[in-house]
Amino acid sequence: MKKLTAMVLLGLICVTCAHAADDDEFDVSFSCGWDGYYRPMEWTPVEVGISSDLKEPFGGTFIVSAPQDGLNTLNVMRAFVLTPGVPQTLSLVTKLAFGMGRCRLEIRDQRGRMRWDQGLEMWDYSSGNRLIRVVQERDLLVGVVGTPQFGLLRLPRESLCVSNHGSGKVCVGNKPLRMVPWDWTGFVSLDLLVLYDPDWTLLRDEQLKAIGRWVSNGGRLLIVLGRHPPGQNNPLIPYVPFQIGEPRQTVLASAALAQWQLDATQNQTVTAWPLFPKPNAAPLEGIKMDQGGYLYGLGYSGFGRVAVLGFDPAQLGQSQATRAAGFWTTHIAACLVGPGDALEETHLTPDGVATSLGAVSGHRRSIALAPSGEDPSQDEASRSGRYGEDNRYRISLAQIAGNQVMEYLYRLKQMRPLSIWWVILTLTALALLLGPVDYLVLKRLDRLPWTWVTSTAWIVIFTVAAYYGVQALRGGRMQLRAVSVLDGVGSADCAWATCYAGLFSPRSADYRLEGLAPGQWWSGIAPSQEEMWAHHRESAMRQIRCVQEDGSNLPVSVPINIWTVQSLVGETPLGSLPFDAKVDRRGQELAVEIANFSDEAIVSAVVVMDDACVEVGPVAARATRSFQPKARAFNPWRQTQRMMANPTGGRGMASFTVPRYPDSVPLPAANAFLAPGCFDRTQTMHAQLRQGAAIVCAVFVDAPPPFGIQDRSYDVDHIKVARQIVFPRGASKEENHD
Repeated sequence: MKKLTAMVLLGLICVTCAHAADDDEFDVSFSCGWDGYYRPMEWTPVEVGISSDLKEPFGGTFIVSAPQDGLNTLNVMRAFVLTPGVPQTLSLVTKLAFGMGRCRLEIRDQRGRMRWDQGLEMWDYSSGNRLIRVVQERDLLVGVVGTPQFGLLRLPRESLCVSNHGSGKVCVGNKPLRMVPWDWTGFVSLDLLVLYDPDWTLLRDEQLKAIGRWVSNGGRLLIVLGRHPPGQNNPLIPYVPFQIGEPRQTVLASAALAQWQLDATQNQTVTAWPLFPKPNAAPLEGIKMDQGGYLYGLGYSGFGRVAVLGFDPAQLGQSQATRAAGFWTTHIAACLVGPGDALEETHLTPDGVATSLGAVSGHRRSIALAPSGEDPSQDEASRSGRYGEDNRYRISLAQIAGNQVMEYLYRLKQMRPLSIWWVILTLTALALLLGPVDYLVLKRLDRLPWTWVTSTAWIVIFTVAAYYGVQALRGGRMQLRAVSVLDGVGSADCAWATCYAGLFSPRSADYRLEGLAPGQWWSGIAPSQEEMWAHHRESAMRQIRCVQEDGSNLPVSVPINIWTVQSLVGETPLGSLPFDAKVDRRGQELAVEIANFSDEAIVSAVVVMDDACVEVGPVAARATRSFQPKARAFNPWRQTQRMMANPTGGRGMASFTVPRYPDSVPLPAANAFLAPGCFDRTQTMHAQLRQGAAIVCAVFVDAPPPFGIQDRSYDVDHIKVARQIVFPRGASKEENHD
């Protein structure tokens, strides 16, 4: 017996040592967000470093598992090969829920066996001990890459965010060049990206292409030129609306210094790179140099904006450094809020609270200098108390619109509450069987002592019958419901698609999707409460497993439960739209030509302008049709009210200007225009309405869904809407910002 006990203990010790040895096989570093900053339920960059003392090459899969909202846990998988003595760096993107608890990291070999795992506690109720920091809806997040100087990193202490939510913090997240995301989704949480004279040769082509794609999808970029201008073969150059000339010395005009909130009494000479607008690209704003070209320029790039500062402001010296905060707030505000979507009549109270005196056109955040009475030496933790609790989060207007889209996806007869009469009928029948019927039958058979057997049998029968009865009531065919929004800019090579899909099945199981295209980014999406508290953490029980590689995030399998609908959202860059439109306006008379390139018919189309609209259609598949309708007066803006938290911790009504469309555009699509994935593009499209543009919105019928379900038959209900920014023929060249 003693020998047996000793052998068992020895075996346990060996297993423990072997497990410890496996854990020591890999050394893994992990970081997420922009210097730890992240926006809940939005794409967030993750950087993973892996090294090992293994003597042989190792091929396996790295897995990041974390709650992405209250319902879903997103499992991101990336295959990698580790060469002995050569560390491996993985650039991933995931979504993190507000108040999330534990993030699990795993390494599995090619056979799926666990080789290393670790759990990280990401959230602590003491904000100073957290691995991640929440960026609230009223806060501004600025990402910085390069060699920031001239007080750029001091902005959190010297400025604040201004929006129609009130005042918030300015968060600056600095990233080394090697940790810049490789996928465009890694920049989604940013309000602005500043490339401050980076060494362009150290940035990979994949990183630069990712920045360009993010800009074309509605991102904001500020490039500060210095000693290392980007070359003509740089992958980011096609997204910059300016050509860069040869450097030369120039004297800064006093008007420019005053506009940038610098000391205009001092003569400043700097070495600058002149900027020249590219053909067919007119700048929104610019400051010209005496010898020709622009010293500073801002213009559209797809659905985003790109600003270029032609010199390093560090050349201004220490005499101007005390005014650096005003310099940066001026440039950042110009990138964030431009013509057509400016905050109108914004007033800054003495205590630093921004209030909107009029309607807010658009929903952009902007930046302003902190009140003069505030001590700039305060650290971020002490400043954050003025803006509310970090343990509370209010969802954005885009997430509210996403809830409305999901209401449509959930609108199935199988999802309706069961009638109370089924419950009453079942309980009445059970009461009759357990009572008089059971008694009378057993008495007639002279078997009354058997009542405990028959009662148990009736309860079991009714339990089984109720289970299968509810399945029958909840059954029917499998359902795939989807709302797709496709957006494009004129005839330019810039188009994006966002799809919101809901899956219902009469059988609970994991289902595999088919027909997914490269470049798609899919994740789960769930209805969110408008106000969240960290201590009310939800379970996030549904496991969505995705393979992330080659610039895409594709689900391996999707869990579908009979009692609910599994919702997904996918975002995809496109080469072009399925239609093209031309608009010519002469007063109230319009000439509209629509060319349908797709195999599905356009059931109707709407042309929306700043003061008028027309409805045309239909257009058959693979056909071109011309219309000459008369425009009718139309206001594409409407006011709505939403309850939002104000900086003092109370509640207040915030006024938003929300774009609207004629009734021929389906309501689910109109809600999707403001939902995550489409919100930034919608803001840009409606900002350009006030610059003479028109939005042509086409509604397609019988369009196939963006994916299928493997080895299953199902019904499809798909709403597909495509929008295109068109500048009517006859508009001036200055109005065309394509």
